[in-house]
Amino acid sequence: AERPVAAPVDGNEAACPNCYCLVCDAHVSECRHWRGGDPAHCNAHGDSALWRQKRVNAKRRRTRAAAQQVTQARLPCSTPGCSREAYHDG
Repeated sequence: AERPVAAPVDGNEAACPNCYCLVCDAHVSECRHWRGGDPAHCNAHGDSALWRQKRVNAKRRRTRAAAQQVTQARLPCSTPGCSREAYHDG
């Protein structure tokens, strides 16, 4: 469907264990919006500019979240007694 809808259309929710969500780029079992949401990702298709934009936006959010995790993991050590002034993990 070109217009995103909240519910599956025409049995689009059927998927095998190896299927990926076009929007989330994750296994269908990991997609929180596969069968419902606004819109239901099971209705997504690559011929739609709207769905392609949703995919791009989702990838940007994932990239930003991953960058934040790396930044937070590399904060200066605040452990009392630690003599390392440099950034380090943990």
